[in-house]
Order: sequence, then C-alpha cells, then structure tokens
Amino acid sequence: MKNYFLFFLLLLVCLSANAQNEPPPDTVLLADRTKKLYILPLFSYSPETSFRFGAIGIYLFRPQEARTGTLLSSIKMPITYTLNNQPKVRISYDIFLNGNEHILEGFAQWQYFPLFFYGIGSKTTQEDEEIFTSRTFGAEFSYLNKVAGRLFLGGRLVWIDSKTVEREAEGLLSQEGLIPGNDGGVSTGIGLVARLDSRDNNFNATKGIYLQSSITTFQRSFGGDFKFTKFNLDFRKFFYLFQKHVLAFQLFSEYNWGQPPFELLALLGSDELMRGHYEGRFRDKMYWASQVEYRLPINRREWLGENQELNFWQRWGLAAFAGLGTVAPNLNDLTESGIKYSLGFGIRYLILPKERVNIRIDFGFGTQQPGFYMNVREAF
Repeated sequence: MKNYFLFFLLLLVCLSANAQNEPPPDTVLLADRTKKLYILPLFSYSPETSFRFGAIGIYLFRPQEARTGTLLSSIKMPITYTLNNQPKVRISYDIFLNGNEHILEGFAQWQYFPLFFYGIGSKTTQEDEEIFTSRTFGAEFSYLNKVAGRLFLGGRLVWIDSKTVEREAEGLLSQEGLIPGNDGGVSTGIGLVARLDSRDNNFNATKGIYLQSSITTFQRSFGGDFKFTKFNLDFRKFFYLFQKHVLAFQLFSEYNWGQPPFELLALLGSDELMRGHYEGRFRDKMYWASQVEYRLPINRREWLGENQELNFWQRWGLAAFAGLGTVAPNLNDLTESGIKYSLGFGIRYLILPKERVNIRIDFGFGTQQPGFYMNVREAF
C-alpha cells in the first residue's frame, strides 16, 4: 500500500511543476448570472424493466456572489420509474466558487432497480447473463482547492449501502462465498484527488487538457464491510481544428486492490465511456479504456457562441466516436484479456450558445445491443 501512496505523491509533484509553468486558464468571461432549468423526458424499454420512463432536470447556474470568470455550475436530477414498480432517483452536482478556486462535486442516489450480471472477467458470455435487483443508498462528496495555476488538490468521502434483494436461484450471486458482496453491504471510503485542468470550457472544451488522479481507501474501521483501495486516472486532450471542428481524446484506467464488492469493481460501459456496452457488462479489478471523438457544427462557423442570435438550423451539430477497452484481474493479464470496441455517432443541439452547452443524443454500438443516450453536456 505504501508504494501506491508514494506513486500518488510523485504524480502531485509532477502536476504542480506543470501548473507553475503555464499561464492562467482561459475561462468563459461573463458579467451575468446565468440561471437555466431544463427538463428532458426519459423513455426506454428492456426485458428486465418493461417500459421505463421519467425525466431529468438540469439546473445550470452561477452562485449569486460568483466573480466574473467563474465557470458554470450544474445540478442534475434524473427520476425514472418502470412498469415493474422500480424507481431510481439520483442527484449529482458540479459547483464552482470564488472564480473557480473551490470546486464541490458529488452525488446522492437511491435505487430499487434490476441490473444484469454476467460474472467477473473479460471472457464472460451472453449466456452467463442473470438478473438481480439492488436496493442502494449512496453518496459521494469531493472538495478541490486551487493551489497553483491550474492545479487543484482535495479530498473525497464515499458511502454506499447496497442490498441484493432479488436474484436468480441458480445464478452465481446465489452461491455463498463465490462473489464478494453478493448479499450487499456497506462500503465507506476516504480519498485524495489531484486535478490539472487547462480546458477552455467545462461543458464543451475545444482546447486544453484535463488530468485527474484519485486514490480512495475503503476500510472496515471506517464503518464498512469491505477492505480495498481504488485508484483512478483520467486524461483528456482537446484539439481545435478548422472552422470550429474539435477532436477530443480520452484515456481512463482504474485499479482495485483488496476485495471490493462486485458492484464496486471496475465496470466497462456507460453513457460516457465505451458507449454501446451495458454498464458492468464486463467487470474486474483492473480496467482501461480510450476513446476519440470528432465534433463538428452544421451550418455554423461560430462554434464558440460569439453570436447568440443563432437560428434553429444553426444550433445543430454532429459527432462520431470510437473506443477500445478491457478488464482484467491484474496488470499482467490486461494485454491478454481481449480488447472490446465501441463505435457510434451523435446529434447535438446547442441550447446555450454563449456557454457552449449542448443537448447530447448518442447511439453507441459495441459487442451487444446498441445503446441510446441523452444528456446535457458532452460525454467528456
């Protein structure tokens, strides 16, 4: 464990040196206090839920006393319900204070929801599929403080209380002692977070880099039932091309040591990374993935939103993306675990030109059924 923390501290030193040598970030400068509330419908169908419907509310704002140059904050709250009487409520937030010197991030979630489980590892098949229902209360809170230029340091608290209330009688999750956390349990963690952020916009970057590293330890002495450590590394790079076209790149990795419950293993697939894969279709202790996305406006040269008098047709854009990733039980097996792919395209509609905020609709294709995703802000 000592080596992991030494590696993390070394990374902080490198980030700090980089931050000292670069000029202040190019943020969006606004005199007004933008406040916008959007409510979007959610609708889908799957065999385990029947018809699923609901809505997501997104509130975009700046605090009342925010200085000029403070980035746009957001609070999102999706509420969904299925015809099988299965609800899910989640609230997440990204709040920027005092000219971006302080950042608050996190979420709170409650769900009583069916999920798919295919086993652990990269070799699981569609025939391994089983359904379980999870009752989960969870919350995560992170605080980041600007320490030098573009460098932020902070801490993280995580608490998740999960209970497996339904599972298949002959499934892997019903076999005692086979899958860690098959009955559920409490996971409580404390961590450190470091971030280097030179993006020109936190919703829709056209240039700059984003590098975040975190290490979180979960201990029984914190009141949890499991003992493990989770390390994440997230690197993103944005390239400004011609006529406001943008090329975006992301590399993500996650490593777990100890015995995490199966619900907190590294999960391949989501609405942000490896789109087109069911979240958790493949899971294990180690995970890496990369993706590239090409973003282009349609009938609009002013991608940055200098002109706010855009008509209906000037607000549309397109995106195409591709990704690779896999999971493995340890570092040595990552190269032999079998690479998974992700391909897709998306439609964008610009709702706040000056802030460059899009409604995002993506269609992702992986090694199973296509995925459909709708959200406000880009995937990364």
